[in-house]
Order: sequence, then structure tokens, then C-alpha cells
Amino acid sequence: MSVAPERHGVLREQELVERNGIYHRAGEAAATDYRRRWENEAADDHVRSAIAGGRTGQLDYETITGKITPVWQRFPRGAHFDTVLEIGAGYGRIPLYLARERDVTWSAYCAVDISATMLERFVEYRERFAPAPESALYPVCASADALPLEDDSVDLAITSAVFLHMGKSFVRRAVAEVARTLKPGGDFVFDVSFPNSLNPPSFPPRLKPERFRPPHFLKYWLRSEVEALMTDSGLAEKAGGFAIRAGARSILPKRLGSHALPLVRRVNRAVENAPARFDVLLAETYLVTSPELAP
Repeated sequence: MSVAPERHGVLREQELVERNGIYHRAGEAAATDYRRRWENEAADDHVRSAIAGGRTGQLDYETITGKITPVWQRFPRGAHFDTVLEIGAGYGRIPLYLARERDVTWSAYCAVDISATMLERFVEYRERFAPAPESALYPVCASADALPLEDDSVDLAITSAVFLHMGKSFVRRAVAEVARTLKPGGDFVFDVSFPNSLNPPSFPPRLKPERFRPPHFLKYWLRSEVEALMTDSGLAEKAGGFAIRAGARSILPKRLGSHALPLVRRVNRAVENAPARFDVLLAETYLVTSPELAP
């Protein structure tokens, strides 16, 4: 299978070089300290460690896709997109799930990740587990805040559990890049992306002084900040609006340090179906989508 069997006018190819089937920015250093950190993460990611503890004890579709959040479980069945962009694509769990479980198709898939190792696995797992991997694939090792993609070239932009690790200035630049590359009226899904500043379970871990926090420590947002991000970036105008929902709800922390708290699961389960007006406190994270894909 060719990684990119045909051209779709998505990549700014003059800015890129191809090495071992992965696109890189021309002249860019092979590794920075930040990139090395994520390469190390890729070398010991949870898929590899899950093999030993999984039901089958082997690398298979169920192990790779893991726990899928409701926005993907409810994704429109049978939808087709000309071009899909995924930021922080990793090893490709979301497109595998959409293709196999929701019959979603696309003509070209642009998988952007800071880790070349992750993208190599994306290609490997796609060939092994995707139901029909004949569509064009563009694995691009690049930063999300400087996408080497053409303006107005993407029909659907997605990301899952990526922005929550990034500084707010970086996220603002990345969302502006999504707005630039999305076609007018295009769709987007930002899943598990904006941890809620006012959610009580987030308070204990944030007591740790900032100098002792790891670089990937979660970054927290007010709902008003997320709304401003969608508007100021131009994404709301480009996509014809946006919808914000609670990704999950809770009122109590699951643990305090290393100690599990009794009855917490029961209490948190009781608030899962609370009215949306309480999401300002109960939302663990905010899910943001284009209007057409609001769950």
C-alpha cells in the first residue's frame, strides 16, 4: 500500500521532505527536547503496556482503540469526507474506530503528530487493522501551531486528548491553524481538550506548585475562555458556529493522593445526567464541535 497514492492538494509540499514514509518540514532539526519527550512517550505508550494486561495478551484492534468516548460512538454512521485532518493523531485509534464501527470514509487523511514513532505505528496499525486502507494517507511530523497544509483544504478536523496538555498560547495558535485550513462550512471535533477550571475534582492536583508539575500537566480553562477561543480564532465563523458540551461529569475526586475515596463512584454517577446548566461546575472537560456534529 502506498502511503499517499494520489495528491489531494492538502499539503504544502514545497515545505516538506519525506523520510521513511513520514513527511517532515524541510530543514527542521530531527529532534528537539520537546519532540524527544514525546518520542520517549511513544516508546512506552499505553498500547504496548496494555498488551500484557489485555484480554487477549496481544496487539489487536480492541487493545489499540481502547476506551472510546461518546462523541465517536455517536458519530454519523456512513459519513464521507474528502479530507480529514487529525491533530495529535498518535497511532490512529480514532480513524480505526470510525472506519470499523461507524463506517466513516474519507478520500485523504492527514495525520499530524509531533512524534515520528507514533506516525510509524499509525501506518503499521492502519495496514493491519483498517477495513479498507486504500485512501490516501499523509503522515506529517509537525507542530500543530504551524500546519504545513493549504488554506481551505480540510473538510473535517479532529483531535482527542491533545490540547489539554498544551499551554494556552500554543492552543490558540493551533486552533487558528485549524480555522485557516478548514473549508468554509467544514466540521470539527475537539474531544477531551479543555479541562474545566471550576470542576472541584481538579482542585487537589493543582495544589502542587507549578515548578514541581511535569510539562504535560493538564491546562485548565473556563468555559468563557473556550468560547472566546472559538470566536477569536475565526473557527466559529468558518464552521458556521460551535457547540460546547461536558465531556464527562463529576463532583468529587476519585482519589486523594494515593488513597481511593469511598462512595465517590456512586456520587459521581449520580451527577452524570445532571442538567446542562450545572456543567460550569460538573464538567470535567469541555467537548467542542461544529454544530452539525454536536452529540
